[in-house]
Amino acid sequence: MREKGENHMRFDNILLIAALQIAVFLFGYAFGRRVGKKEGIAEGMSLLPLEWRKKLNETGICPMCGLQLNQSRNCDNIHSRD
Repeated sequence: MREKGENHMRFDNILLIAALQIAVFLFGYAFGRRVGKKEGIAEGMSLLPLEWRKKLNETGICPMCGLQLNQSRNCDNIHSRD
């Protein structure tokens, strides 16, 4: 009868260790995900102005408000002087 009690305690200990390992893994996953999201947002915010400027130069349309910008051409023929 004593062996059944010892086996039961071993199973409880193994179950407790497994539950603690899963809890530590989930805590690490949640912490890493939160840190990764913050880093991703910071990197995106630093690249956003460059992306807007690129779209503005390619299309002539403001990416924030969607308005067409004035497209005046400079035709002073500065390079064709005699």
